[in-house]
Amino acid sequence: MNNPRFKSLATSYLSAILLIGMTFTAACDSAAPPRAIDDLTPSDRAKMVSNVEITKLDGGAFKLSDFQGKVLVVDFWATYCPPCVRQVPQLAELSRKYRDKGLEVVGLTSDERDDQAKVIEFLKKAGADYTVGYADQQLSSAFLRGTEDETGAPPIPQLFVISRDGRLVDHFIGEAPQRGIKDLEQVVSQQLSSR
Repeated sequence: MNNPRFKSLATSYLSAILLIGMTFTAACDSAAPPRAIDDLTPSDRAKMVSNVEITKLDGGAFKLSDFQGKVLVVDFWATYCPPCVRQVPQLAELSRKYRDKGLEVVGLTSDERDDQAKVIEFLKKAGADYTVGYADQQLSSAFLRGTEDETGAPPIPQLFVISRDGRLVDHFIGEAPQRGIKDLEQVVSQQLSSR
């Protein structure tokens, strides 16, 4: 268009947009650099939730801090997860083998509370006589944040080994043949023998 009034109006709008853009750019340049939302280590996050009440399947409650002074294996799992289902009997055996030496296994299920009977029945069949509770959002976020896969959700099972003094010493994700239950047992045994 060769309309002088249109050119003048377009130039005014363009100038205003550029001026606003430069103002925002200048403001961004003088702002403090962005800070990570969560710069805590997984060990720090695990300690932060050590006193969170966890609801047991029977309605009672416990805290991870109840097991202070013991080596703790925390398992995030669910009955709808085939690798979890295969792993629970192995954890039950590990629990029986090392419980008297100071090991506690805690299962945190992602199953819905409506599926409580199904979870209890599965645990009986698997021989799992260790402590099991429901994984709430706070616990899941503290432990699983940063492990999300391509779906945006953290995979399960995930196992966390916590030392007698509350430090996170190892973390197992999924069902990996190169890091299976034998590797977990080795870590547990090392932790139990160190004081």
